[in-house]
Amino acid sequence: MATTVNRVAWEWAFVAITAFWGWSFSAIHFALQSLSDAAFNTWRFAIAALCLLPIWWLRRTPLTRHDLLGGGLADLALFAAFLFQTKGLRHTTASNASFITGLAVIITPLLAWRWLGLILGRKQLAGALLAAIGLAMLTLSDMQLRLGDALVLGCALFFAVHVIVLSRASKLADTLNITLMQLLVVAGLSAVQAGLDRSLLWPNLPTLLHSVLPIALLGTALGFFVQTRAQVGSSPNKIALIIVMEPVFGGVFGYLLAGDRLTLFNWCGALLIVLAMLLTEWQFGRRQTAG
Repeated sequence: MATTVNRVAWEWAFVAITAFWGWSFSAIHFALQSLSDAAFNTWRFAIAALCLLPIWWLRRTPLTRHDLLGGGLADLALFAAFLFQTKGLRHTTASNASFITGLAVIITPLLAWRWLGLILGRKQLAGALLAAIGLAMLTLSDMQLRLGDALVLGCALFFAVHVIVLSRASKLADTLNITLMQLLVVAGLSAVQAGLDRSLLWPNLPTLLHSVLPIALLGTALGFFVQTRAQVGSSPNKIALIIVMEPVFGGVFGYLLAGDRLTLFNWCGALLIVLAMLLTEWQFGRRQTAG
């Protein structure tokens, strides 16, 4: 009984984190009015890493070869995902970005089929087709895909790659080590990018208080921890269905806070994307048996 209560508590905690992630699209949109995308990612991940460093120091778990190799590949995918996301948010709405980022849930099983040998079921194929139609309805204007939406689609692709790489690396690596490595590497690469652009500025006070600090502390440091902890007792299916709620929260907060106004045609496209995500993750594929 206690174990069940504990599992449900962590699942609800992850729902809260998912809602926060949905809000963060509007907050990032606000931050990018005064910060470059590289500077925002630098401070976001550097502050989050600083929060985890004391815990890592107290545990004193040495870095292994698996932490370095597996984490390194995951780090590059994560850096690319956030690079595309923040650049895309300069040229699209928070609502569009949240729904398109959610397509990672659909792209992931397609990559798992290609790279991990998982069977791709009819639901995954139907979900991919439904998502493609929904994406077109949400983003196409005069039969052209807008730059920001295309960039965020690249973000969704790299988030899917990150999930696949991390699913292999996390089996052999220490969770805290690999998490801290990801935060440090993304912060470091973003700092290099900002240095080359000469845009590594400290955020002004409103941006720091309303965007950078909340997203770094709650959405990144705490968010990584809660998701990892929730996955210990919950099924991947349930975790994926919780993640599907992120674009829904993103659309709501985009409407309430960022002034996003989608047409009825756009909202139908967003609904198709959410339905595709639910359809895709309702039943996971099974690993193919040898022989």
